[in-house]
Amino acid sequence: MKYVFASASILELGDIETLKTLLEEDGIPCLIKNENLSMLAGEGAMQDYLPEIWILNDDDYPRAHEMIEAWRNAPIETHDQWLCPGCGETIEGQFTSCWKCGRERRT
Repeated sequence: MKYVFASASILELGDIETLKTLLEEDGIPCLIKNENLSMLAGEGAMQDYLPEIWILNDDDYPRAHEMIEAWRNAPIETHDQWLCPGCGETIEGQFTSCWKCGRERRT
């Protein structure tokens, strides 16, 4: 069993499950250590309580490491605000449909 990833902060806790799912979908068995310890943090350093992903088969380490690095370095798509073609409402760029009328953003 080998360590492959840990959250760098409390803000990355959601990433642990995402990465575990990606690895398992690619046939890499893994587990999350310290999954519930972050709730106990207080006395020691926070990094001692953050969840970690460990792969079960050492032979999977190179592929798992490569997948995690690709995930870490993936470009983040950003979009400008847009006007709904249906109702004219201004919508924030991360949304693909209008909150007011449901119309999809034109691409």
